[in-house]
Amino acid sequence: MAGSAAPATERLRVNQVVNEGTQQVVVRGKVGVPDPKPDVAKIISTDKTASIKKIELVPDKAIVEGVLNLQIVYVAFEPAQSVHHMHQQLPFTAMVELPGVMPGMDATGKVTVEDVSVASGAKDPRQLEVAAVLSVFVKVTEMQEIEVLVECPPGTTCDKETIKVAHVVGSGTKQVIVSEEFTVPAEKPPVEKVLAVDATAEITGKKVLKNKVIVDGVATVQVLYVAAEPDQPVHQFHNSFNFSDFIEVPGADESTDVRVDVQVESAEVEVPDGESVRADLVLKLTAMATRPKRLTVVTKVHDMAAETALLKIDHVVGEGSAQVVLREAFEPPDPKPVAEKIVETTVQQVKVTETNIIDGKVIVRGFLDVSLVYVGKTPDQAVHAVERRLTWRTFVEVPGAKEGMTVDARAVVEFLRADTEGPKIILEAVIKVIVRVVETLQREVVVAAAPGPAVPCPPGETITHVVMPGESFWSIAQKYGANLHDIIKANPGKHPHHLMPGDKILVPCPPAKG
Repeated sequence: MAGSAAPATERLRVNQVVNEGTQQVVVRGKVGVPDPKPDVAKIISTDKTASIKKIELVPDKAIVEGVLNLQIVYVAFEPAQSVHHMHQQLPFTAMVELPGVMPGMDATGKVTVEDVSVASGAKDPRQLEVAAVLSVFVKVTEMQEIEVLVECPPGTTCDKETIKVAHVVGSGTKQVIVSEEFTVPAEKPPVEKVLAVDATAEITGKKVLKNKVIVDGVATVQVLYVAAEPDQPVHQFHNSFNFSDFIEVPGADESTDVRVDVQVESAEVEVPDGESVRADLVLKLTAMATRPKRLTVVTKVHDMAAETALLKIDHVVGEGSAQVVLREAFEPPDPKPVAEKIVETTVQQVKVTETNIIDGKVIVRGFLDVSLVYVGKTPDQAVHAVERRLTWRTFVEVPGAKEGMTVDARAVVEFLRADTEGPKIILEAVIKVIVRVVETLQREVVVAAAPGPAVPCPPGETITHVVMPGESFWSIAQKYGANLHDIIKANPGKHPHHLMPGDKILVPCPPAKG
């Protein structure tokens, strides 16, 4: 007796989207004007960004912790009405409902500042009242291997569809320690006691080699401390520094697409003498290498019982890049002297703050923070430092991009230069903005087909089946010719695809025909 050939299948390794969702959060709080800055008379502008520090998954939920960052420029309450700026932060927590997610799955997120208002306190001119509306997006994924039918079973007809998936060829994780020593800014008093340390990190570039990915990034450390002064005022300062490392990713090469994520697991600061600071950060680097794979899959079998699975994955709609040229002339803020010579120019941070999609085009906004060290035009030629933020806006053509799709955008500084021109400092920069637009592809695909029941099932009765290795609800249903949904309903709390050998499953047999 000739046996029938098994239908052709292909195994895929994909990053399956378990669930994704967005939650709005209202952040309210008060921030104080740090000493020795003067009182606030009028707020001129507020640059705002938000970042996620941690995403914790619990059953059916994602708990997101982050910070709202504010750069506030204001007119001082003093006769000279000088202009000052300060950096403040407010923490926030959001809970996003995501049915189906479980601890241990992979989570990524993005937070957007939709609106913010900053006003002087009614009773205290050194207290500012902040109200902001944030939009927090979380996507939870899980690495899964799935074997799909790519040809119709012999003797049947079926529906097919050609899809393009990101097939995972390899992944890797590495824990690294990065350290940096720096001095407390000259305009800040010495440190007596550190109150709090906040650290963030982001990837600024990567280079893919065979089975390895070299990454570049920038870490920013924010320190809140008690000053070594008689009245012990509280101050804060931040410092950014670059880091570089590598991750072993088996299967990666120059032809693969690699995504790298970084997470700050711990941050410690030591202040040995009040003037110098040593920061030690533990970072977790995670890399995933994928390769586009186009294949024709079976989506429905007409003449035979079939098991289907929901394929829910990220599909890259398109990618693009644009260059932004920045040039700004400014004078050092009072009371700093005019610059005679620029000694050093350093990128503190370059960040994308907002993205919007208009059909086929992505609008991107962001900022560049630069630190300058210069020799002052004074008799003693003392060295001074000044920080400057440049905001930018550009667009990137991405054919097929539409509102509602997910945007992954990053910015890299390709050129930076500063010089003096009379009393002004001329700052020039070139930024490359790289954009990827992604949508979630959702398709029912056939993973198995069977001709009919192998074991009789007494009509209308419910029997007990002991699970054997490799069995699922579907294979059990096929074995007895039972209805899959009836079995799922009769066994609440059991996962259809994660049965354990020895489990006892109730199988409702279908009623007699006729």
